This record gives sequence, structure tokens and C-alpha cells, in this order.
Amino acid sequence: MMRYQSRKLMRYQSCLLHRKFKHLIEAGCTTTQILLEYSIGNSSFNLGSYSITGTLSIPSSIVYKGYAKNIPVGSLMELASDFERLLKPKATDFTDVNLKCENASFSVHKNILSVRSSVFAAMFTTGVKEKRENKVNISDISPQVLKTMLIYIYTGKTGELSVQSAGELLFAADKYQLQALKRVCSDYLKSFVSVENALNTLVLGHLHDNELKVFAMDFICNSREEFEVLEKTTEWTNLREKRPSLAMDVLTSMVKSKDKKLKKETHSQIIGIMHILITKTKG
Repeated sequence: MMRYQSRKLMRYQSCLLHRKFKHLIEAGCTTTQILLEYSIGNSSFNLGSYSITGTLSIPSSIVYKGYAKNIPVGSLMELASDFERLLKPKATDFTDVNLKCENASFSVHKNILSVRSSVFAAMFTTGVKEKRENKVNISDISPQVLKTMLIYIYTGKTGELSVQSAGELLFAADKYQLQALKRVCSDYLKSFVSVENALNTLVLGHLHDNELKVFAMDFICNSREEFEVLEKTTEWTNLREKRPSLAMDVLTSMVKSKDKKLKKETHSQIIGIMHILITKTKG
């Protein structure tokens, strides 16, 4: 139970399977009870299952994001919806650049892309060809991923993600320096990491997001009992052949993790033996 005097959007790192949750504190509230919400894929879990009587501890890393009191959430949602309409095929009256991707073409606005992406901003101010022709050819991103990225640029929304689409979108977000979108994709991949996809997640982190790389490496080390499953996969074979240094990092980290665990277990055993000896001596 906490007290607040002003409207705040707060982001917490929850202890529930390392999930993050957000809670909006309305203006004028004096007390607020925060309930944890949890879901995996299409399965949702009862809030009450995770509610206990006690104290909610707020870590020092809490992030406060203030909103102007005069802007209701509904207005922000309406604004996002209006901006999404600018991407409709028929809404091309005020567009000034075309993004060409395979057989698809997206008519968009330089000013919106530039204010959201420093890469697009540089392209439209110093890129002579793009500035002259008002056309950008994109060959390393699929039309669907480009569309999802544009929707995010205009509205801040990503829609439904999958492990595969989140990985592809992470590549696009890194290429165009969309830092917030990178966090969204990275957090999603962390939430759905498994023994089956951990190596692919590691490679994505290695290429695009170091925090994701560290997370995936820790997951692999903590799952070392199942490494026999990992080393028989095509992903491990590809990792050894195409990125041998990264594969070596995996093996080195697993050995260090195992040694650390053994030292901890040995220390605990020594403490236990000392306790027994002290007890016998006192007896």
C-alpha cells in the first residue's frame, strides 16, 4: 500500500519470473493497491493467485515518468489511432517519400520518420539520392517487418509478436536506431526464452543488444544440465561453424558457472562440517 500526490506512470521490475509490469496512478489518489498480472502466450493467470498480504518493496532502480495532468490516457490512445490512419494506402495526400521493399511500397512522411529515427533523419538531410528521389530501397527487411516497424514509429504499438517476429523486428530496430522498440523486442525474447531457442536468442543479443546476450548466456549456463540437448541441435552446429568465438564463449561461461557452483557447494559443506564439530565440542 503506497501514497501518491500526483499522476505518475511507473515501471517496475517485478520478482514474478523476472516480468515487468506497469501501473498508472491516477491523479488525486491517496492510496493504491498494485496487483500483479501475469500471462504466457494465450494463457492468463488469476491475479489473486499472486496476491499476498505484506509489504511491496520498491527497488532503487524504479523509473518515474511524469505525465501532464491535462492529458488523459484516452487522448493519447486516440492520437495513436489517428497517426495509424496516416499509414493507410488511401491516406497519401501529404506523404513525401516512398519506402520500397520487395514488391511492397509504403508512402510515409519524412518529418515523422526523422523525429523518431536518427538514421532516417540523416538519410533525408545528407543522403543525396534519397533527398533527390524521395525514395528509399530497403532490401534486408521483409515487408511485414517494415510495416510493423512503421506502425511502431507512428503509434508506439507493435501488435502481436512471436519469437521469430520479435527477432526480425529487433534487427530492424537496431538498424534504424529505435531504442525503445529494441527494448520491447528484447524484453519479449527474454520472456519466451527456452532451451530450444536460447542459442538463437544469444546470437540476436550478440548482434543487436548486449543486455539480451548476457541474459541468454546466463540462461544457457543455468540450463547446463540440458546441454546434451543443445549440442545436438542445428543451432549449435551453426554457431560452432559460423561464430566459433561465440560458441567458445558459451563453453567458457558454462565451465566458470559450474566452478562457481562447486565452490559454493564446497563452502556450504565446510560450514556444515564446522557447525557439527563446534556442536560436538560444546557437548
